[in-house]
Amino acid sequence: MSRRALLVSSGSAAAGAVLASAGAAQAEEAAVAEQTDESTPAWGYNVPFHGVTQPGPEDGYISVNFTIDMMPGPPEKDVTALDVANAINELLTSRGWSAIQFYGNVPKALN
Repeated sequence: MSRRALLVSSGSAAAGAVLASAGAAQAEEAAVAEQTDESTPAWGYNVPFHGVTQPGPEDGYISVNFTIDMMPGPPEKDVTALDVANAINELLTSRGWSAIQFYGNVPKALN
């Protein structure tokens, strides 16, 4: 509903309240979008990732480090750090190890 139609069809106080709540909702949506961008860091390329499994049945562990350096190409050919982390974890869990939580250059886990 347009602002003008809202002002005409209802009292100005009610319209003002609706407009204020719509503005607040838009501000909240923008804040959520910003948080989403921040919560999904742009890892980029040539970022080292590292992680360690939990000790296994014989107190062993596996430490894994990897870096992806790729010249950007078509999006359907992208190989992301998350793709690599998931593939590594699939291999580890198929061999009885625990999955690894990988970390990069920000204090947030990759996976």
